[in-house]
Amino acid sequence: RTLVGLVRDLRGIAFAFNAKTSFMMLFDWIYPAYMPILQRAIELWYHDPACTTPVLKLMAELVHNRSQRLQFDVSSPNGILLFRETSKMITTYGNRILTLGEVPKDQVYGVKLKGVSVCFAMLKAVLSGNYVNFGVFRLYGDDALDNALQTFIKLLLSIPHSDLLDYPKLSQSFYSLLEVLTQDHMNFIASLEPHVVMYILSSISEGLTALDTMVCTGCCSSLDHIVTYLFKQLSRSTKKRPTPMATDDRFLHIMQQHPEMIQQMLSTVLNIIIFEDCRNQWSMSRPLLGLILLNEKYFADLRNSIVNSQPPEKQQAMHLCFENLMEGIERNLLTKNRDRFTQNLSVFRREVNDSMKNSTYGQPPRLPPPPLPDPLCISPPPAPPPPGPGCLGITSSPRHTTFGIVG
Repeated sequence: RTLVGLVRDLRGIAFAFNAKTSFMMLFDWIYPAYMPILQRAIELWYHDPACTTPVLKLMAELVHNRSQRLQFDVSSPNGILLFRETSKMITTYGNRILTLGEVPKDQVYGVKLKGVSVCFAMLKAVLSGNYVNFGVFRLYGDDALDNALQTFIKLLLSIPHSDLLDYPKLSQSFYSLLEVLTQDHMNFIASLEPHVVMYILSSISEGLTALDTMVCTGCCSSLDHIVTYLFKQLSRSTKKRPTPMATDDRFLHIMQQHPEMIQQMLSTVLNIIIFEDCRNQWSMSRPLLGLILLNEKYFADLRNSIVNSQPPEKQQAMHLCFENLMEGIERNLLTKNRDRFTQNLSVFRREVNDSMKNSTYGQPPRLPPPPLPDPLCISPPPAPPPPGPGCLGITSSPRHTTFGIVG
């Protein structure tokens, strides 16, 4: 087809133009004159991946700010207009591809998931391009950002958890996008329905054990952003708020109703650091501190489980390793405190491994994670009672698990 050949050639040219001058010449030629052709192609042939994939890939290349080639003048609206076109294409393709219904397993990647993967990569590129001020959309009542993000959620919920990790390109594009969303658009994540939040957290939990280092590192970064956000919300929970149920509190209430999700990820990260050949220890250390501070009681239980699994003559040494891990660590997530914890963790891992190598009992059994709820079967939680004085967070009554930081 003529269109397919043309967009592939244009994508190759766009990929080669890394300098601002040459790329902007191509951009000014394509936009706005020929952009409606690309949009119309998606509308007409959304069901044909042989046509939609090249068009989507061209758009993803055009919005990719490689080598800072997308630099618009201060008075230019092109950054916002380009995002509008991106949002329109993602929304058009996403809403139409979902009308296909169930796709046979042997065809699902080619027909659906490949295009979805490109849409995720496209959205990630435009959100992290640093040429759009996303605050203006809500300020002026423009729904382009909301449409793109809501389409992302619809597409995500249509994908089983297993498929997210079974297809490498899909997993890389999804977890890269999720990292950007948790870093710069955490308020959107916090405003989602409980079952969507649990789906996202479950996908992060599964991604922590992925063989792909890029996926695992992205999950650690996303988890760190979420934990940091949650920590800040807990720290503010004792202050008076203008409304009894602010939007920012929604995510906090969900996590307070389901502390087992945080506990499960704490157990997973600790298992990887202690028992596996952790190739990205620095990335693992970033969310670990926040996970520990959010759930100190559960961390103490994990520590006691590991210590008690050692032979009697090794238990004191193992207990000392955990004491040294938190030596000099304050109850905050400031950069200086994080760096100190990362240094302590390196020493901790080396000492624990040495202790287990010298042990006649071998390695202690892996820590079992707490049971997780079905992420798609969670009803909206009721508003919990306000926390008592001197405590940031609540206590989970079934297990008496402190969720938060006791002052």
